[in-house]
Amino acid sequence: MPGNGGEAKEATDGTVPTTVPATPPADVSAPAPENGSVPGDGSTPRNGSTPGNGSTPGNGSAPGNGSTIKRKPGGDDLESLLLGGVPRHTAYEVCKAAGIPYDEARRYWRAMGFADVGQARAFTDADVDALLRLGAMSRSGMFTEEFATQVARSMGQTTARLAEWQVDALFDAFDTAGVGPDQMAEFGYRIGRRVMPELEELLVYVWRRQLAAAAGRVRQQLQEHAEGLQAVGFADLVSFTRLSRQLSEEELAGLVSVFEANAADTVAYGGGRLIKTLGDEIMFAADSPARAARIALDLLAAMRRTEAVPELRIGVAYGHVVQRNGDIYGTTVNLAARLTAMAEPDQIVIDPELADALADDAAFAVEPVGGRMVRGLGEIEISVLTAAE
Repeated sequence: MPGNGGEAKEATDGTVPTTVPATPPADVSAPAPENGSVPGDGSTPRNGSTPGNGSTPGNGSAPGNGSTIKRKPGGDDLESLLLGGVPRHTAYEVCKAAGIPYDEARRYWRAMGFADVGQARAFTDADVDALLRLGAMSRSGMFTEEFATQVARSMGQTTARLAEWQVDALFDAFDTAGVGPDQMAEFGYRIGRRVMPELEELLVYVWRRQLAAAAGRVRQQLQEHAEGLQAVGFADLVSFTRLSRQLSEEELAGLVSVFEANAADTVAYGGGRLIKTLGDEIMFAADSPARAARIALDLLAAMRRTEAVPELRIGVAYGHVVQRNGDIYGTTVNLAARLTAMAEPDQIVIDPELADALADDAAFAVEPVGGRMVRGLGEIEISVLTAAE
């Protein structure tokens, strides 16, 4: 699990050690306490009670008088709720329970995008289960450890942005409602208890749907012997740099949110895929030239209807691409990006391959505008795409 192999220092002030020992400590074979308590004097059992005179049991009742004290959930309660358990294991204890070598577990942990926590008791039973699954995948004989690491990395990178997005939206809602910093943990806990099960189910549903769609695209490409052929487009907000100096941070964030939301809806509705967003620019792809052309035209139309968003310029190219880790690469991608920079505001510029593919399609009008020098690619005959009248 995480660590750099250095010498560990015992944290006595509540901080998290930044290094871990190169070999497991002598007592690593000792199992974690059954009740989840942290060994040592003054440990806190899993039920939340604090030993000693005048202790307050976890149910909030004060001993002796039978009264009930309502305790407001704090940050620790919220963390345990989100993690699905109380953090009570060290990295070595998790590795031992899962039967996974420390170095292998650390590779999985880093691939998922998590920071080094040394030998702090930062892990739950769910971390053991995750290691068991990843380890079983690499030992099944069907997949390699490298494949299991790629799976961990793909999920880590994707869900990291998802989590940041959702937390930002939640805290924006808190701010709008006037919830102060001291109340956020309590409100977050209450909301989390209510919606976590639904969000978890929804996440699995969307992932299954996306997985089926991706598998279907690959199968269709293989059947049509068109593997690697895609139309790639970039849509760029005009004068974004100037706007970023004129607008407040809140206004700029709102502009980007409206742009990304409209663009994502338009691309999805048109049967394409939103590959990435870059603040003032999006990158999309489609499996057919006509679909990409329709998406480009719909993007212009959608932004014209949105007064808060400035004009767009769009470049689209058609050709072979390389797909890796949810992204696409290659000369076609580079050309589409260069074409975008050549477009005028509210204009779509396309390459010769896409122009040829659309030549017999009555839904589109393609107007050649001559050759242009494209950096790194030489002279390219470009055209402007519009809808047929």
